[in-house]
Amino acid sequence: MTDPILITGGATRLGFALADYYLNSGQSVVITYRSRRPEVQELTDKGVLCVQADFATDTGIYAAAEQLNEQCPKLQSIVHNASSWFTDPGGTEDLDNLALMMRIHVGASMILTDKLANALLQSDNPSVINISDHVANRGSDQHMAYAASKSAMLNLTKSQAKKYAPDIRVNALCPALLEFREEDDAAYRERAQNKSALKIVPGFDVAIEAICYLQTNRYTTGSVLPLDGGRPLGMP
Repeated sequence: MTDPILITGGATRLGFALADYYLNSGQSVVITYRSRRPEVQELTDKGVLCVQADFATDTGIYAAAEQLNEQCPKLQSIVHNASSWFTDPGGTEDLDNLALMMRIHVGASMILTDKLANALLQSDNPSVINISDHVANRGSDQHMAYAASKSAMLNLTKSQAKKYAPDIRVNALCPALLEFREEDDAAYRERAQNKSALKIVPGFDVAIEAICYLQTNRYTTGSVLPLDGGRPLGMP
């Protein structure tokens, strides 16, 4: 792959790790980011095009799509990784939260992919990867809006795969917890590890391997790849 790969939400956690991996592999990278942070400057210094984008509003999504369309005449792949995670607020704010989650996780992918499809068509074996979440298939009693939007992202993936076939492949990745945060205490870490059959929280490398597979395999589209360490097995 030589043409740029776009990563939304590319300045934090998985997005940043993926951008760093591509750069170390000699791959050109473009990212979007919501808030300015040291990682943005670090990537800028390495030659990455960093585009500020707020996917929380319709205006922000369309503005980002227009800017990226102008600055990226060719794209090898889009990794829709931008995400937000909020506990359901309750009361009259629940519908606002649901609309926000749907806009960030579904609307941004739908609009950006559509507006940048021509840039993807300029590359060989172009692809789109939607980063969903393992809760898309199991639900969440405290993050219902988040889980519902990530589930909708899986349906969007299949619809996009149909729309853009045979020219652009579209797949989704459903990861569980991949890497702890510094503030996670020992009790939380133990509980998280015990949720998977493999009893590990493996780090971002496993997701990067999965994304690269979905980007390179020419006979995979409309697929959802779980990356959850066997959590659905319901191990005691």
